[in-house]
Order: sequence, then C-alpha cells, then structure tokens
Amino acid sequence: MRRLRLRFVLFALGLFAPIALLVERAINSVALERNLRHQVLAERVFDETERVLSQFLEPQERQPFDGYTQTSHAAAPGFVLGYFEIGPQGTIRTQPARSEAAQQGLLAAVEIARRHFGAEPRANADAGPAHLAQAPGTTVTVGKDADAGNEARAPVSAPAIDALRSLNKAAAERLDRFRSSDGNESMQKARGQGEPGPRQGEKQSAAQSAAGADELPPMLGQLVDAQTLLLYRTVIRTTQGYRQGVILSVAALCASLREQTVTAPELEGYAELQCGAAGELPAKRLGYAYEHRFADPFDALRARLLLQPLPGVGGAAYIYALCTLLVLIGSVGLLALYRMVAVTMRYAEQRSNFVAAVSHELKTPLTAIRMYGEMLRDGLVASDGKRHEYYRHITGEAERLSRLITNVLEFARLEKGAVQRAPTNGNINAVVDEVAVLLQPRLEAEGFTLVVTSTDGLPAVPFDRDGLIQVLANLVDNAAKYGRDAVDKRIELHTQVRDSRVRLAVRDHGPGVTPTQLKRIFEAFYRGENELTRRHKGTGIGLALVRSLCDAMQAQVEARNHPDGGLVVEISWDSAERAAPRRPAP
Repeated sequence: MRRLRLRFVLFALGLFAPIALLVERAINSVALERNLRHQVLAERVFDETERVLSQFLEPQERQPFDGYTQTSHAAAPGFVLGYFEIGPQGTIRTQPARSEAAQQGLLAAVEIARRHFGAEPRANADAGPAHLAQAPGTTVTVGKDADAGNEARAPVSAPAIDALRSLNKAAAERLDRFRSSDGNESMQKARGQGEPGPRQGEKQSAAQSAAGADELPPMLGQLVDAQTLLLYRTVIRTTQGYRQGVILSVAALCASLREQTVTAPELEGYAELQCGAAGELPAKRLGYAYEHRFADPFDALRARLLLQPLPGVGGAAYIYALCTLLVLIGSVGLLALYRMVAVTMRYAEQRSNFVAAVSHELKTPLTAIRMYGEMLRDGLVASDGKRHEYYRHITGEAERLSRLITNVLEFARLEKGAVQRAPTNGNINAVVDEVAVLLQPRLEAEGFTLVVTSTDGLPAVPFDRDGLIQVLANLVDNAAKYGRDAVDKRIELHTQVRDSRVRLAVRDHGPGVTPTQLKRIFEAFYRGENELTRRHKGTGIGLALVRSLCDAMQAQVEARNHPDGGLVVEISWDSAERAAPRRPAP
C-alpha cells in the first residue's frame, strides 16, 4: 500500500502540474485581453480628441495674413478667447472678445505673449522627467486595474498596439505637416539652441520670400499659464515679422473635448477624461489609466483617460472558478480511483490470506482425523476408553471440517448471487432452541456453558430456517473461539422485544474487540490479528457470512462491547408488538 500511495502522489503531481501551468496561462491570457481592450478604447478616444483638435486647427491655419484680426470669427468655438496680431514694433491688434471680462483676459494674455516673444519662445516646459520621455501625439499607460490579483500586470501585446496607433491619422497628419515646414524646422532649432527671435526671423526671410507670400507656416503652440494656451504663427512680410494667433481657454477646451468624446451613452459610467497642462492633472487613481500628450501645436497639454473595467470581458474570477471546479473534479476522481485500487488490492490481499487460512484450517482437522484413524487402524489403541476418545476427536474434527466447507461454499454462492432465499414469517424461538440442542454437547466438551433466555409470544418476523441456524452456529462458534481463555466460559443466547424490534443476541465473556476492529469485523476476509502472529483459528468469512444471511432475511446485525466484558452480536427485525419475558430454559 505504501508503494501505491507513492505512485498516486507522483501521478497527482504529474497531472496537476500541467493544470497549474494551464491555469497560469489562462489567467495571463485573460489579463492580456482585458488590458488590450481597455488600451484599444483609450487609443480610439485619444484619436478622436486629436481629430477634434485638427478640425479646429485646419481653418485657423488657412486664415489669410491680410486683415487677420478683422476676419469674422463668429463661428469660433466657445474655448476661443480671441484673436491677436503683434506687429514688428510690438503693436497689438485684437478682435473683440465675446464679453468685457474675456476682452480684459485676452489683452492681458497678449501682453504676456508680446513680452514673451521678445526672446524666441522656448520649448514647453514639462512637469518632470516622465513627461519629457513622452513624445507628442503618443499615449502611455499610467495605471491598470488591480481588482483581480496580478491580472493587471500581464504585458500588453506591443505589435497589436503599434498596429492600432498607425490608424490614428489625425495626430500623424498634423505632425507630418508640422515637421515638414521650413518655419517649424527653424522653430525647432530655436527651441533646441535658444536663439533670439529677431535673429531667427532674419534667417527665415529669404526662404519665406522664395516660397511666396501666400504660403503660410503652421501654427505653433505655447502655454502662457496653466489656463491659457497660445496658437500662433510667424509670418515674414518685406523683412518684417508678424505674430498672428488665437488664444484658447484650457479649461473650456478640455470641457469641449470631453463633450465630444466620452459623453456617448455607451461610455457613460465607464470613462472619465481629464485634461490640462502638464503637471496640472489631478492625482492618479487606481484603475485603467492612460495618459496622452497631444500632437503639436497642442503638445503642452495632456489628457488622461480613466476607465472602469469594461463589461463583457472575462475576469480572473471566472478562470479561478473553472480551475477550482477542474481541480475538485480531478481530486475527487483521483481519490475515487485510489480508493477503488486500494480496496481492490486490500481485497486481493485479504483473499490471499483467506486462501492461506482455509488451507491451514482444512489441513489441521484432516491431519488430526488421519492421525487418529491410522492409530485405530493399526491397533495401537489398547483400551476402549481411548478408542472412544479418538472416535470423538475424529467426529469433532469432521464436524468442524464440514462447517468450514459449508461456510466457504455458502459465502461463494452469496457473492455470486446464486442463492435465492425466500424468508417466511415465524417465531424465531423454535430455531434458537433447536440450535441450542445441536451445539450444547460440543460446547460442554470444550468447557463452555450455553445459557438460553427466550421471550414468549415473540411477533412473527421473516427468516429462513437454514440460514438462521447457520447464523447462530457461526456466532456461537465465534464466541467459543475468542472466549476460550476467559474465566467465565458462558455463552449467552437470548431473544426479546425492545424499541418495537425483535432482537436476537449472542454474547461471550471474552476480551471484546477494539473500536477500530469493531467497525470492520463484518467485512469479508477481515481478521483483527496479524496473519503472522494470530493466536485464533479462522478464515475471516464467518461474520461476513452472518451479515449476508441477515440481509437476505431483512434483518440488521450489529456488534458492540458489553459494559461488563465480552462481545455482543445482535440481530434485529422490525416489529410493533411487545411480549412478556419467559423464564430461562433449563
């Protein structure tokens, strides 16, 4: 059995190790799918914001140079504070804003811009090293949901996301136009080298004249403060530089982006878009969070998309439930297989012991019969008393051999189901008295006293006469076998009605049975003693045969230790009647 357990442990490890790897792979796959779906949504949302900005920027860049501030901008979005032009000598012209307060804010912003343009605008300052590493027009993941253990840490497929980013045309087209412009190249040089504006403007004048007066440079962006963004262009006319542009409210622009991107009913409750200057965004929160730096000229602004876990995406809990079910089924299957194999092996071992025991039990009486028979045949017994003693031994051993063979054959027939007994209703007292008469001489020869206590008027119960005789013979024989060394060599056999059941009990005054053995004494081939050291004879089928015969008679059999010592085996039938006790038989 130890080898069997070791093999099953190795088999279980070999079975559950691949299952554990499969579970890990499944959980990683689910995490990858969840993260990828959320990142896909974030990419599409940011692409839509870039498209909205491009739709606003395109007509601004097409505005002609002449009369820039006199052009009607009545259809300008609500986040536009106003339009301005700064001349070569610092003169400022503006288009009136929508309100007096907005006009005052516009003039203040333009004055700041005018002083700022005294030295060429520098690159937009970022909030920290993490922002400096993000290129304009790109999206990075700044947080993932942690509601499913380590699920959110699964890597996202880079090729899939790169392929998706290639579809974000709005930012890409704006960046291409921005980078291909001579004016932008000059501005990039100025950003990198910090050269002053007038000198850089002089460098651009020849290229602008050669290209033609109608060709206008793209808009550049500059953050005046956390709430104000400048979009402007530098136009050279007859060696004179002009700044023309539009001033935007960052808060109103962000509100407009939110309204046009994440207010769809499908995203309600799942998506939140935060927007503002670099370093001005609210503190990060747990969840799926993606940060986007807008393409030029809005590269001074950041957008952060916070997503709740989207519905319809399988989570780790689903995988864990399936894996738990799989492990449970596998464990139950392995346990059932182990039990089946263990029972089969134990049964085979018990049958092997049974064969050895039967061989021994058959050999012992045959040896005695042969020995006594040869002595009588050869005339070695002189006295009649000795001859009668030998005849008694031969008869007793023959009876013992007959009972053994009868038990083995009966048990084999019961196992095969070849015996069909038909119980009949009757009083069991007659059978009890008959068995007492049959067994009394043998028991007295072995020094035992058989005490029978019966109850008159027992209700009729279903039993088979031959089967009940065999049951009682086996129980009495078992009591004599284990009570042979007892001081009190009585075997008690009594019938009674208790708790509406007719009961037949056989008790000895032997050592009793341990609680562990008590649970198994009715198992076939079970013997409480070790095969190598056992002191009592037997094959291990006597009590198993008793149980089988009782089942055929619709009776229950149980064993218990008596409080005053010895073992009690009780057989009971259902009954609704009670009877008065009868005096013990003589």
